[in-house]
Amino acid sequence: MATVTPAERRPEDWTDAEVAKGLRAFMLIWAAQLTARIGNGLTAFGLGVHVYRETGQSTAVALVTMAAFLPGVLLAPLGGVLADRFDRRLLMILGDGLSAVGLVALLVLLHNGIGSVAVICACVAFGSLFTSVMDPAYRATVSDLLTPEQYARAGGLVQFTSAAQYLVSPAIAGVLMGWFGIRLVLMVDIATMAVTVACMALVWRTVKSPRRTAPTGFWEDFRSGVSFLAAHRGITVLMLLVTLVTFCMGFLQTLLTPMVIDLSSEEVLGAVRSVAAVGMVVASLAIGVFNMGSRHLTYIAVALAAAGVTVAAMGVAVNVLLIGAFAFLFFMTLPPLNTSVEVLARASIPNETQGKVWGLMGLISQLGYIGAYAVSGPLADGLFNPLLVSDGALAASLGPVFGTGPSRGIGLLLVLVGALLVGTALLIPRVKSIRTIEEQLVRQTLRTKEKV
Repeated sequence: MATVTPAERRPEDWTDAEVAKGLRAFMLIWAAQLTARIGNGLTAFGLGVHVYRETGQSTAVALVTMAAFLPGVLLAPLGGVLADRFDRRLLMILGDGLSAVGLVALLVLLHNGIGSVAVICACVAFGSLFTSVMDPAYRATVSDLLTPEQYARAGGLVQFTSAAQYLVSPAIAGVLMGWFGIRLVLMVDIATMAVTVACMALVWRTVKSPRRTAPTGFWEDFRSGVSFLAAHRGITVLMLLVTLVTFCMGFLQTLLTPMVIDLSSEEVLGAVRSVAAVGMVVASLAIGVFNMGSRHLTYIAVALAAAGVTVAAMGVAVNVLLIGAFAFLFFMTLPPLNTSVEVLARASIPNETQGKVWGLMGLISQLGYIGAYAVSGPLADGLFNPLLVSDGALAASLGPVFGTGPSRGIGLLLVLVGALLVGTALLIPRVKSIRTIEEQLVRQTLRTKEKV
């Protein structure tokens, strides 16, 4: 029998049975998304390696990566408004199911010998259109089902989902790419999406979303989300911070593939990515098991500084084992950073506006990735890599530090990215609006505990 979640009432008014029921529903949704993310990771890794094999250019890798992100990012506000007007679980089913259509089309085209960079970009962009529906609905449904005390642990589990994508997928994709090629990778991803849709359909039938009304029009909802962000400076600053982090992440995500492949092989690249993601798994599980407390601003500053140091160290290293070790440490910084930002933002957003605001926040934060994808490839291929080839302009001065070779300029670029992260870590604790949000979260948590 279908049940209605307690999301229509304030979390402090939920009964113990309602809290437990919401947690069980969240865990089912989390398991479904975990399956989907592993499949997505297979395709992301496989396409990056496939394109670099075919072209030998970092720019081509960046173009495919940007095509996978740009449509979903630009349409994220639309998905957020939809998440506040319709059944969020149903939207997640439609988003996952329809995004598989692009993969099916790409599989058919590759089978028929049609696989240029432009074709790959078009197919992955089509699938990305529907992530604009799924992602805001997924984030907003957390607030439907959980209490504020559970947000941090839920954030850790969500981070574990992303970590599993990087942990499991590269190792599997590396083997599949080495033995069978990109087509089998795509088939496995499509199969995982089918499993995810089936699991989400089960949740949708048993745990219904609250009935949502639409007293205002679409553009009124969109404008209200913009107005909310404009009126809450602290949340906007948090999203700008995340945008900076995603900008730096975009460089690493795009350039690690050519840097490691030039030093070793595709199989080693898969192993490095998988080992690195163990750091994210460890940190995510620790957050899921142990509560982080309420001093999230400290976590943000420390995580940013540590991330900057490890990114710079990856840039200097020329040994693949060292690169893997520093990547492991870098990934350990992401769960506390992302969870702290999400907890601070979520605690300041009313549930009835979660969808539209998360959609806008997704647009703001993901623009960092888009910017990095747009400039990282051309910067590496056209500027930094030529500086550190054997006869490059900086080979004599910086060659002893970074080494020389076709992709050692990427190392210099990563050092600059690391310096940017460290500088941000020094500035962020001085932002008054973010400190105010943290103080509000502490008060909200104390009030909720007093109700228990």
